[in-house]
Amino acid sequence: MIEMVRRFLRQRFGSPAMATALGVLALLTAIQAALSEPEHALESGFLAIVLIAAGSVSRDASSGALQMILARPIRRTSYLFGRYLGILAAYAAFLAGTCGLTVLLAVVVPRALGAVSSSAVSPDSLARGVAAALLNGSLFAAILLFFSTFLRGYADVLGYILLSILLQVVPGLGRTLHKPWLTTAGDEARRNVLPEVDWSEVLRGRHALGEPTGQFVLAVVVFLTLAALIFSRREFSYGRD
Repeated sequence: MIEMVRRFLRQRFGSPAMATALGVLALLTAIQAALSEPEHALESGFLAIVLIAAGSVSRDASSGALQMILARPIRRTSYLFGRYLGILAAYAAFLAGTCGLTVLLAVVVPRALGAVSSSAVSPDSLARGVAAALLNGSLFAAILLFFSTFLRGYADVLGYILLSILLQVVPGLGRTLHKPWLTTAGDEARRNVLPEVDWSEVLRGRHALGEPTGQFVLAVVVFLTLAALIFSRREFSYGRD
């Protein structure tokens, strides 16, 4: 599994285009964090994990690399969860770089220029921002991994978008059609499939064992389990990128 993580990191950071895109996103997020609240700014770095996680399995399958990997004595689950851990490791590296740039922009540069920094970038705020971003990223990565096991190319991102739209539309449709059961079912599905957790409160020790946290953990486990079940039973043919 460790080898799969390393392979994923080489794939992502070995691409000049990907490395450049992530570098630009890190700089933009760092500017936002230096000028506002770092905790919330780091949580908003959503596009970075989209770039990192998109096509995590499907791109290997379409290029034929996956078939060569699975020809070796390696379990499919080791490959799959190696990709998942690789996504989180790459995202953690992105967040670490963003934190470094934030400190540089908020503290080091003003002091070097003889100015007084007006931005209060506390280590606690940065730590909570990184933790919240990683937690949110763990669910998003699990969902994209699930879709990537049976959708081609970057259609996993489209699958996530359509899922989000569906979960937003169903409750509204129930209200429009005056079907309370449909509204209730839609709201319940949205809370369990894409739960919203106030990590700012949870990471301060408040409501850590609340219902949203349990729904979040369950959603991550369910998506990873479904991904493993589909991936372990799917037949892959050699293809070209």
